Amino acid sequence: MRVEYEFIHLEDSDLYRDDAAHALAAVFDLGVNVAGLSGQYVADLFIVSGLAVQFERCNPVYVAGKSGAELLRHMDSEIETLLDDEVPYRLSRTSDYWVGWNVAWYQLSSGRTYKSIFEVLPYDRIKSMYYPLHEADERKFIGVCESVMAQASVASNLKRIRVAAGFSQAQLSEASGVGLRSIQMYEQRQKDINKAQGSTLLRLARALHCSMEDVMEL
Repeated sequence: MRVEYEFIHLEDSDLYRDDAAHALAAVFDLGVNVAGLSGQYVADLFIVSGLAVQFERCNPVYVAGKSGAELLRHMDSEIETLLDDEVPYRLSRTSDYWVGWNVAWYQLSSGRTYKSIFEVLPYDRIKSMYYPLHEADERKFIGVCESVMAQASVASNLKRIRVAAGFSQAQLSEASGVGLRSIQMYEQRQKDINKAQGSTLLRLARALHCSMEDVMEL
């Protein structure tokens, strides 16, 4: 899903792009390394708090007008207890800072919502790209993300066969004995079904009345 706000054109500005990238980078860096939260939890808060939409709208009140600590407190008042009143300026550029910086670049470049990005690319998966991409140009990261998003837009074999068989994910889980979360991750390609145990593939295939090869991504 892509979002467009025709009344806003700040996304074309290099200054706005860098402000957005620095702001989101500070949110993840402070959230993980100072407040002690998980990266995915911070990403989820960023989305459900509505702050992600403000970034997508290029709202300068949030992107350029608040510090990383202020943005975290805006996302959840309980974070107040996890941050000192005076959060020192952090000189180091952690892998969490890198995640925020590059995700902001990618969102502005692609026009995709943050929600759609993190649905396909969970925080830990993005962070796993730090090596070797941390020394590469942001455009390299954008290219990798676009490739992953494009692949995710094509239904996996497991999903295609499941839908054709008339099963919901929960029904397939019950019929096969394979965990619901595992089925979801296989269909979203967050787990490689080609590396699944033979017993898992066999149970899925029997429930769907197909061969094990049919559900694999060959």
